[in-house]
Amino acid sequence: MENFRGGEKKWIEGTTKEPFVNANMKEIAKTGWMSNRGRQNVASFWAKELEQDWRIGAAYFESLLIDYDVHSNWGNWMYQSGVGNDPRDRNFNIKRQAEMYDANGKFQNLWLQETLF
Repeated sequence: MENFRGGEKKWIEGTTKEPFVNANMKEIAKTGWMSNRGRQNVASFWAKELEQDWRIGAAYFESLLIDYDVHSNWGNWMYQSGVGNDPRDRNFNIKRQAEMYDANGKFQNLWLQETLF
């Protein structure tokens, strides 16, 4: 992680401006797993908000995921970053995603509880 700075480091540590991204990043750091919805959101945040090279994010996930699959991981990152056969812009609205998939905040509270105190 010493090679990361600023927003990239905050993304890895789960201390960005987006609680939904943070909760997902804390989950993968502690468990080596993240839901597909989480993977899509954090990849979108990395590539679109932080404007970082999607390949670095994909490689970082490769180093952590216990269910790592080269095709799923790299394909998801390409898809979210808008490269490859379907180059549409996929800039997720993270707040809307959190409202849709964690409306009661249960997931975010679980993973962010240590930062609430």
